[in-house]
Amino acid sequence: MITFDQALAKILALEFTRNTERISLLAACGRVLAQDVTAPWPLPRFDHATMDGFAVRAEDLRLASADAPIALPIAGESAAGHPFAGEVAPGTAIRISTGAPIPAGCDAVVPIERVSVVMDSIATTIPTQPGASILRRGTNIAQGAPLLARGTRLMPTQVAALASFNCSEVEVFARPRVAILTSGDEVKTLGGTIGDADVVDGTTPYLLMELGACGCEARAFGIAPDDEDSYRNLYTEALEWADIVVTTGGVSVGPHDVVGRVLGSLDARIVFSKVAIRPGKPMLVAQVAGKIHFGLPGNPLSALCNTEIFVKPFLRRVFGMNPQVTPWEKVRLLESFQPDRQRLFLIHSRVSIMDEARVVRPLPNQNSANVVNAGLANALIVAPPGEGKVQEGTMVSVHHIGQGL
Repeated sequence: MITFDQALAKILALEFTRNTERISLLAACGRVLAQDVTAPWPLPRFDHATMDGFAVRAEDLRLASADAPIALPIAGESAAGHPFAGEVAPGTAIRISTGAPIPAGCDAVVPIERVSVVMDSIATTIPTQPGASILRRGTNIAQGAPLLARGTRLMPTQVAALASFNCSEVEVFARPRVAILTSGDEVKTLGGTIGDADVVDGTTPYLLMELGACGCEARAFGIAPDDEDSYRNLYTEALEWADIVVTTGGVSVGPHDVVGRVLGSLDARIVFSKVAIRPGKPMLVAQVAGKIHFGLPGNPLSALCNTEIFVKPFLRRVFGMNPQVTPWEKVRLLESFQPDRQRLFLIHSRVSIMDEARVVRPLPNQNSANVVNAGLANALIVAPPGEGKVQEGTMVSVHHIGQGL
C-alpha cells in the first residue's frame, strides 16, 4: 500500500497522448486552450475619448479662468465609427463622442459638462491638461503581449476577450473519451426495478456529469455482473472506444472482485492497487493497451473522493492546466474530530463564513457508503494520520469540492 503523495505522483507521471483541435470560438466555452494567445493588435487600437465632450489642444485652454473664459469655434465632429478627417487647426475644437478617435492635432478632451455651447463655439473657464479624458492606444494591452495562456479554461469572459480581437477560431485540447463501467450483481440502473437487497447506481450519473464538466466526453457502458467473462466483454468494448476507462467496484480482493483478474488477462501494467487513504483505499490504477485505467472503489463516497483527489489532477495535467493539483486552504475547525491512526483521512465537511473568515465543520457519519454526505459537503478536510483528537479551533487543510476542474 502506497501513500497519497506517492499515488498522486504516479498518476501525474502516467503517459498520455494529448491531441488538439481547432474549433470555432462560439463553440469553445468550457474548452481548454492548447496554445498561448497573444494580442494581435494593441488595445485600444487608437487613442479615444473616455467622455462626451470636445477634443482640443490643451495649450489653447491653458490660460482659461473665471475672469477670462476662452472660446473656441467648433470645427467638426469625431464620432464612434466616424472619425474626424485631417488635422485640427490650433484654436479650434472638435465635438467628440465617448469611444471616438482623438483627431490629429488634439491632445485632450474637455467634458461637455465643463463648457458652454453657444451657436458653433464653446467657452470654458477651466484649463485642461494634456491627456485629459483620453485612453491611449495600447493602454490595456500592447500588440504581441500575452492575452491568454495555454491551459486556460475558456469561460464566457475569456471568450469575450478573444472575440474583441477577432479570434474566430482557437486551438484547444481535444476532449478525452472516458468510458465508465460499473460492476456488481446488486447494483441496479437508475429508474429500474429495485429488490430488497439491491442498491441504485448513483456513481455513474455523478461521473457522467462530473467528467463532462471537466471537459471530457463521458459515456456509460453499463453495469457488469460479478462474472469474469461478462465483465471482460463489456470492458473490452469500453477500452476500444475510450482514451481513459473509469470503473467502479470490483477492485478489492474478494471472490467477486473481477477487475484485477480481467486486467491481468489483458496484460495491463498495474501502477498501484491500494492507497493509504480513508475512504478510497482500494484504488487500482493501470495502463492497458495504451489507455489509462482508474479503478475506483464501489462505495459511492470513496469513488467521489478519489475522483476529486486523483482523477481531476490527472485531467488538469492532460489539459495543460497550472497548477495540476489545486492547492489546499487552511481553515479554522469548528468541531473536533478523531483522525485515522494509519491513513490520510478525507472528511466530508461544510465550509462557511463566520466573522468574515472561512470555517469548516465535519459532517456526521463519515462512512464510505454515506452518499448523503456527498450532497451536503462542499469540502474535504485532509487530515494526516494521528493518535489524538484534532481540536476545535485548529487550522486544518481543506480541499474545496467544485464541479469541473
